[in-house]
Amino acid sequence: MIRSAAIAEEADRLRADLRQFMASRPDLGPVDLVSFTSLSECTGRNFLSGQTAGGRQILDELGQVLAYAKVGEILVPKGRADAIVVSESPADRVRRVPKSRQFYEIQTVRKVAEVLDYCAENCTIGIVTADFGAGKTEAVRAWRRKRGREVDSLIFEFDEFSSANKVDFVHQLAQMIGLKGKTGSGQAGRVFRTVCEQLRKNPVLLIFDQCETVRPRVFQVIRQIWDRSNESGVGVVILAAPILRERMERSRTADLGALQSRVGIWAPLSGIAKEEMAAIVKQEGLTEVDKEAFDFWWLAIDRSMRRLMRSIDLLRLKHSGKRISEKTIAGVAAHLWGMAVEVA
Repeated sequence: MIRSAAIAEEADRLRADLRQFMASRPDLGPVDLVSFTSLSECTGRNFLSGQTAGGRQILDELGQVLAYAKVGEILVPKGRADAIVVSESPADRVRRVPKSRQFYEIQTVRKVAEVLDYCAENCTIGIVTADFGAGKTEAVRAWRRKRGREVDSLIFEFDEFSSANKVDFVHQLAQMIGLKGKTGSGQAGRVFRTVCEQLRKNPVLLIFDQCETVRPRVFQVIRQIWDRSNESGVGVVILAAPILRERMERSRTADLGALQSRVGIWAPLSGIAKEEMAAIVKQEGLTEVDKEAFDFWWLAIDRSMRRLMRSIDLLRLKHSGKRISEKTIAGVAAHLWGMAVEVA
Protein backbone atom coordinates (compact mmCIF):
# COMPACT_ATOMS: atom_id res chain seq x y z
CA MET A 1 0.00 0.00 0.00
CA ILE A 2 2.85 2.39 0.86
CA ARG A 3 4.56 1.62 -2.48
CA SER A 4 1.28 2.22 -4.41
CA ALA A 5 0.72 5.52 -2.62
CA ALA A 6 4.28 6.65 -3.42
CA ILE A 7 3.85 5.80 -7.12
CA ALA A 8 0.51 7.61 -7.21
CA GLU A 9 2.10 10.68 -5.66
CA GLU A 10 4.99 10.54 -8.16
CA ALA A 11 2.50 10.20 -11.01
CA ASP A 12 0.61 13.29 -9.85
CA ARG A 13 3.84 15.32 -9.72
CA LEU A 14 4.93 14.16 -13.18
CA ARG A 15 1.48 14.84 -14.62
CA ALA A 16 1.54 18.37 -13.22
CA ASP A 17 5.07 18.95 -14.55
CA LEU A 18 4.08 17.70 -18.02
CA ARG A 19 1.00 19.92 -18.11
CA GLN A 20 3.08 22.91 -17.02
CA PHE A 21 5.68 22.21 -19.71
CA MET A 22 3.02 21.80 -22.41
CA ALA A 23 1.37 25.05 -21.31
CA SER A 24 4.63 26.81 -22.13
CA ARG A 25 4.86 24.89 -25.42
CA PRO A 26 1.34 24.97 -26.96
CA ASP A 27 2.85 23.70 -30.22
CA LEU A 28 3.30 20.28 -28.57
CA GLY A 29 0.75 17.57 -27.82
CA PRO A 30 0.77 14.11 -26.21
CA VAL A 31 1.68 12.51 -29.52
CA ASP A 32 4.92 14.53 -29.60
CA LEU A 33 5.90 13.35 -26.13
CA VAL A 34 5.12 9.65 -26.60
CA SER A 35 6.92 9.58 -29.96
CA PHE A 36 10.15 9.35 -27.91
CA THR A 37 8.85 6.42 -25.84
CA SER A 38 7.55 2.90 -26.38
CA LEU A 39 4.11 4.04 -25.18
CA SER A 40 1.05 4.44 -27.38
CA GLU A 41 -0.52 7.82 -28.05
CA CYS A 42 -3.66 6.66 -26.22
CA THR A 43 -1.62 5.79 -23.11
CA GLY A 44 0.01 9.21 -23.16
CA ARG A 45 -3.31 11.03 -23.49
CA ASN A 46 -4.95 8.97 -20.76
CA PHE A 47 -2.06 9.56 -18.36
CA LEU A 48 -2.11 13.32 -18.92
CA SER A 49 -5.88 13.47 -18.45
CA GLY A 50 -5.72 11.35 -15.30
CA GLN A 51 -7.67 8.42 -16.73
CA THR A 52 -4.59 6.20 -16.39
CA ALA A 53 -2.94 6.09 -12.98
CA GLY A 54 0.52 5.39 -14.38
CA GLY A 55 2.85 2.52 -13.63
CA ARG A 56 6.62 2.40 -13.32
CA GLN A 57 7.23 2.17 -17.08
CA ILE A 58 5.00 5.15 -17.89
CA LEU A 59 6.62 7.29 -15.19
CA ASP A 60 10.16 6.38 -16.20
CA GLU A 61 9.70 6.93 -19.93
CA LEU A 62 7.65 10.15 -19.77
CA GLY A 63 9.87 11.51 -16.99
CA GLN A 64 12.94 10.99 -19.16
CA VAL A 65 11.27 12.65 -22.16
CA LEU A 66 10.35 15.67 -20.03
CA ALA A 67 13.90 15.97 -18.68
CA TYR A 68 15.42 15.84 -22.18
CA ALA A 69 12.85 18.30 -23.57
CA LYS A 70 13.50 20.84 -20.81
CA VAL A 71 17.22 20.98 -21.54
CA GLY A 72 16.62 21.21 -25.30
CA GLU A 73 17.96 17.80 -26.34
CA ILE A 74 14.64 16.83 -27.98
CA LEU A 75 11.47 18.65 -29.12
CA VAL A 76 13.47 21.80 -29.78
CA PRO A 77 11.43 24.73 -31.20
CA LYS A 78 12.00 25.26 -34.88
CA GLY A 79 14.49 27.93 -35.85
CA ARG A 80 18.05 28.03 -37.02
CA ALA A 81 19.87 24.71 -36.82
CA ASP A 82 22.10 26.13 -34.06
CA ALA A 83 19.29 27.87 -32.16
CA ILE A 84 19.65 27.87 -28.36
CA VAL A 85 16.77 26.96 -26.04
CA VAL A 86 16.75 28.65 -22.61
CA SER A 87 14.84 26.46 -20.18
CA GLU A 88 13.87 26.89 -16.55
CA SER A 89 15.83 24.71 -14.17
CA PRO A 90 13.99 22.73 -11.48
CA ALA A 91 13.71 25.01 -8.45
CA ASP A 92 15.65 23.95 -5.39
CA ARG A 93 14.53 25.11 -1.98
CA VAL A 94 14.33 28.90 -2.19
CA ARG A 95 15.10 30.63 1.08
CA ARG A 96 15.01 34.19 -0.19
CA VAL A 97 14.29 35.90 -3.53
CA PRO A 98 16.57 38.87 -4.39
CA LYS A 99 14.58 42.10 -4.14
CA SER A 100 15.18 45.66 -5.29
CA ARG A 101 12.60 48.07 -3.91
CA GLN A 102 9.28 46.41 -4.83
CA PHE A 103 10.75 44.16 -7.54
CA TYR A 104 11.62 40.50 -7.02
CA GLU A 105 14.23 38.85 -9.20
CA ILE A 106 12.59 35.47 -9.82
CA GLN A 107 13.93 32.89 -12.26
CA THR A 108 11.79 34.32 -15.09
CA VAL A 109 13.58 37.66 -14.71
CA ARG A 110 16.99 36.02 -14.94
CA LYS A 111 16.04 33.99 -18.02
CA VAL A 112 14.67 37.05 -19.83
CA ALA A 113 17.91 38.89 -19.02
CA GLU A 114 19.87 35.94 -20.42
CA VAL A 115 18.04 36.23 -23.75
CA LEU A 116 18.48 40.00 -23.86
CA ASP A 117 22.21 39.70 -23.19
CA TYR A 118 22.63 37.00 -25.82
CA CYS A 119 20.75 38.94 -28.51
CA ALA A 120 22.64 42.14 -27.73
CA GLU A 121 26.02 40.41 -27.87
CA ASN A 122 25.32 38.21 -30.90
CA CYS A 123 23.00 40.51 -32.90
CA THR A 124 20.47 37.72 -33.29
CA ILE A 125 16.70 37.25 -32.91
CA GLY A 126 15.35 35.89 -29.63
CA ILE A 127 11.81 34.94 -28.66
CA VAL A 128 10.55 34.82 -25.06
CA THR A 129 7.12 33.35 -24.37
CA ALA A 130 5.27 33.28 -21.05
CA ASP A 131 1.68 33.83 -19.98
CA PHE A 132 0.24 37.26 -19.22
CA GLY A 133 1.42 38.55 -15.86
CA ALA A 134 4.46 36.26 -15.67
CA GLY A 135 6.77 39.28 -15.50
CA LYS A 136 8.25 39.59 -19.01
CA THR A 137 7.82 43.36 -19.31
CA GLU A 138 9.06 44.06 -15.78
CA ALA A 139 12.04 41.79 -16.43
CA VAL A 140 13.00 43.91 -19.45
CA ARG A 141 12.73 47.10 -17.40
CA ALA A 142 14.91 45.59 -14.68
CA TRP A 143 17.51 44.54 -17.27
CA ARG A 144 17.60 48.05 -18.73
CA ARG A 145 18.18 49.53 -15.26
CA LYS A 146 21.22 47.27 -14.76
CA ARG A 147 23.00 45.57 -17.65
CA GLY A 148 20.90 47.50 -20.16
CA ARG A 149 22.67 50.73 -19.27
CA GLU A 150 25.63 49.44 -21.27
CA VAL A 151 23.48 48.51 -24.28
CA ASP A 152 21.52 50.88 -26.51
CA SER A 153 18.01 49.44 -26.61
CA LEU A 154 14.49 50.41 -27.58
CA ILE A 155 11.18 48.96 -26.37
CA PHE A 156 8.28 48.92 -28.83
CA GLU A 157 4.97 47.88 -27.25
CA PHE A 158 2.41 46.78 -29.82
CA ASP A 159 -1.21 47.87 -29.68
CA GLU A 160 -4.28 46.94 -31.74
CA PHE A 161 -3.26 49.30 -34.53
CA SER A 162 0.48 48.79 -34.88
CA SER A 163 0.11 45.00 -34.50
CA ALA A 164 -2.26 44.85 -37.48
CA ASN A 165 -0.90 47.54 -39.81
CA LYS A 166 2.65 47.43 -41.13
CA VAL A 167 2.46 51.07 -42.27
CA ASP A 168 1.45 52.26 -38.79
CA PHE A 169 4.18 50.07 -37.28
CA VAL A 170 7.03 51.35 -39.44
CA HIS A 171 6.00 54.98 -38.92
CA GLN A 172 5.89 54.54 -35.13
CA LEU A 173 9.27 52.82 -35.14
CA ALA A 174 10.73 55.64 -37.23
CA GLN A 175 9.52 58.22 -34.72
CA MET A 176 11.00 56.24 -31.82
CA ILE A 177 14.50 56.25 -33.36
CA GLY A 178 14.29 59.99 -34.02
CA LEU A 179 13.27 60.12 -37.68
CA LYS A 180 10.88 62.81 -38.85
CA GLY A 181 9.18 63.21 -42.18
CA LYS A 182 6.01 62.64 -44.12
CA THR A 183 3.65 59.88 -43.08
CA GLY A 184 1.02 57.88 -44.94
CA SER A 185 0.87 54.59 -46.82
CA GLY A 186 2.51 56.16 -49.88
CA GLN A 187 5.61 56.98 -47.83
CA ALA A 188 5.91 53.64 -45.98
CA GLY A 189 8.54 52.14 -48.28
CA ARG A 190 10.76 55.21 -48.06
CA VAL A 191 10.36 55.35 -44.26
CA PHE A 192 11.21 51.64 -44.00
CA ARG A 193 14.46 52.08 -45.93
CA THR A 194 15.33 55.16 -43.87
CA VAL A 195 14.75 53.17 -40.65
CA CYS A 196 17.12 50.44 -41.87
CA GLU A 197 19.76 53.01 -42.79
CA GLN A 198 19.43 54.77 -39.43
CA LEU A 199 19.78 51.46 -37.56
CA ARG A 200 22.89 50.57 -39.54
CA LYS A 201 24.44 53.88 -38.48
CA ASN A 202 23.21 53.68 -34.88
CA PRO A 203 22.53 49.99 -34.01
CA VAL A 204 20.30 49.18 -31.03
CA LEU A 205 18.68 46.14 -29.48
CA LEU A 206 15.05 46.22 -30.65
CA ILE A 207 12.71 44.80 -27.99
CA PHE A 208 9.15 44.15 -29.14
CA ASP A 209 6.52 43.52 -26.44
CA GLN A 210 2.89 42.29 -26.59
CA CYS A 211 3.58 40.35 -29.80
CA GLU A 212 1.03 37.53 -29.47
CA THR A 213 -1.45 39.20 -31.86
CA VAL A 214 1.02 40.74 -34.31
CA ARG A 215 0.05 40.01 -37.92
CA PRO A 216 2.40 37.97 -40.14
CA ARG A 217 3.05 40.94 -42.45
CA VAL A 218 4.24 43.04 -39.50
CA PHE A 219 6.55 40.22 -38.43
CA GLN A 220 7.82 40.19 -42.00
CA VAL A 221 8.82 43.84 -41.67
CA ILE A 222 10.63 43.10 -38.40
CA ARG A 223 12.50 40.26 -40.08
CA GLN A 224 13.45 42.45 -43.05
CA ILE A 225 14.71 45.21 -40.75
CA TRP A 226 16.90 42.68 -38.95
CA ASP A 227 18.14 41.21 -42.24
CA ARG A 228 19.31 44.65 -43.34
CA SER A 229 20.88 45.73 -40.05
CA ASN A 230 22.12 42.77 -37.99
CA GLU A 231 25.62 42.87 -39.48
CA SER A 232 25.86 46.42 -38.16
CA GLY A 233 24.97 45.29 -34.62
CA VAL A 234 21.16 45.20 -34.41
CA GLY A 235 19.53 42.44 -32.37
CA VAL A 236 15.82 41.70 -31.90
CA VAL A 237 13.93 40.29 -28.90
CA ILE A 238 10.24 39.36 -29.20
CA LEU A 239 8.09 38.98 -26.06
CA ALA A 240 4.72 37.25 -26.30
CA ALA A 241 2.24 34.84 -24.76
CA PRO A 242 2.78 31.13 -25.53
CA ILE A 243 0.16 31.25 -28.30
CA LEU A 244 2.78 32.86 -30.56
CA ARG A 245 4.79 29.65 -30.45
CA GLU A 246 1.79 27.69 -31.69
CA ARG A 247 1.18 30.21 -34.45
CA MET A 248 4.77 30.01 -35.63
CA GLU A 249 5.05 26.23 -35.42
CA ARG A 250 1.78 25.50 -37.22
CA SER A 251 1.50 28.45 -39.59
CA ARG A 252 1.83 27.84 -43.31
CA THR A 253 2.42 31.49 -44.13
CA ALA A 254 5.83 32.27 -45.57
CA ASP A 255 6.10 35.47 -43.49
CA LEU A 256 6.19 33.62 -40.15
CA GLY A 257 8.34 30.85 -41.58
CA ALA A 258 10.97 33.34 -42.72
CA LEU A 259 11.15 34.91 -39.26
CA GLN A 260 11.20 31.57 -37.47
CA SER A 261 14.12 30.34 -39.57
CA ARG A 262 16.24 33.21 -38.23
CA VAL A 263 15.54 32.77 -34.53
CA GLY A 264 18.80 32.21 -32.66
CA ILE A 265 17.48 31.72 -29.11
CA TRP A 266 14.13 30.64 -27.65
CA ALA A 267 12.92 30.91 -24.05
CA PRO A 268 9.58 29.19 -23.34
CA LEU A 269 8.97 30.21 -19.71
CA SER A 270 6.27 29.21 -17.24
CA GLY A 271 6.34 32.00 -14.66
CA ILE A 272 7.01 32.04 -10.94
CA ALA A 273 7.87 28.73 -9.26
CA LYS A 274 5.99 27.52 -6.18
CA GLU A 275 9.19 27.64 -4.10
CA GLU A 276 9.77 31.25 -5.16
CA MET A 277 6.22 32.16 -4.23
CA ALA A 278 6.67 30.63 -0.76
CA ALA A 279 9.81 32.69 -0.20
CA ILE A 280 8.18 35.92 -1.40
CA VAL A 281 5.10 35.42 0.77
CA LYS A 282 7.37 34.99 3.79
CA GLN A 283 9.48 38.03 2.86
CA GLU A 284 6.29 40.10 2.61
CA GLY A 285 5.53 39.26 6.24
CA LEU A 286 2.67 36.80 5.63
CA THR A 287 3.95 33.97 7.81
CA GLU A 288 0.68 32.60 9.21
CA VAL A 289 -0.62 30.80 6.09
CA ASP A 290 -2.33 27.40 6.33
CA LYS A 291 -0.92 24.72 4.01
CA GLU A 292 -4.30 24.22 2.30
CA ALA A 293 -4.59 27.99 1.86
CA PHE A 294 -1.14 28.22 0.29
CA ASP A 295 -1.83 25.34 -2.12
CA PHE A 296 -5.09 26.95 -3.22
CA TRP A 297 -3.39 30.36 -3.50
CA TRP A 298 -0.73 28.83 -5.74
CA LEU A 299 -3.40 27.43 -8.06
CA ALA A 300 -5.33 30.72 -8.06
CA ILE A 301 -2.41 32.89 -9.18
CA ASP A 302 -1.67 30.45 -12.03
CA ARG A 303 2.10 31.23 -11.91
CA SER A 304 1.41 34.94 -12.49
CA MET A 305 3.70 37.35 -10.65
CA ARG A 306 1.18 40.13 -11.20
CA ARG A 307 -1.59 38.12 -9.56
CA LEU A 308 0.64 37.17 -6.66
CA MET A 309 1.64 40.75 -5.85
CA ARG A 310 -1.93 42.05 -6.16
CA SER A 311 -3.18 39.37 -3.80
CA ILE A 312 -0.34 40.08 -1.34
CA ASP A 313 -1.23 43.78 -1.33
CA LEU A 314 -4.86 42.97 -0.54
CA LEU A 315 -3.95 40.46 2.18
CA ARG A 316 -1.56 42.88 3.86
CA LEU A 317 -4.27 45.56 3.80
CA LYS A 318 -7.12 43.43 5.13
CA HIS A 319 -5.51 40.52 7.01
CA SER A 320 -2.18 41.80 8.34
CA GLY A 321 -1.21 39.85 11.47
CA LYS A 322 -4.05 37.34 11.04
CA ARG A 323 -3.90 33.67 10.11
CA ILE A 324 -4.68 33.17 6.43
CA SER A 325 -7.04 30.28 5.75
CA GLU A 326 -8.31 28.67 2.56
CA LYS A 327 -11.52 30.68 3.02
CA THR A 328 -9.47 33.89 3.12
CA ILE A 329 -7.78 33.05 -0.19
CA ALA A 330 -11.13 32.11 -1.73
CA GLY A 331 -12.40 35.57 -0.82
CA VAL A 332 -9.34 37.23 -2.35
CA ALA A 333 -9.71 35.18 -5.54
CA ALA A 334 -13.37 36.11 -5.81
CA HIS A 335 -12.66 39.80 -5.22
CA LEU A 336 -9.68 40.15 -7.57
CA TRP A 337 -10.38 37.65 -10.33
CA GLY A 338 -14.04 36.72 -10.01
CA MET A 339 -13.29 33.11 -9.08
CA ALA A 340 -16.31 31.45 -7.53
CA VAL A 341 -14.99 28.78 -5.14
CA GLU A 342 -16.84 26.99 -2.36
CA VAL A 343 -14.72 26.14 0.67
CA ALA A 344 -15.95 23.63 3.22
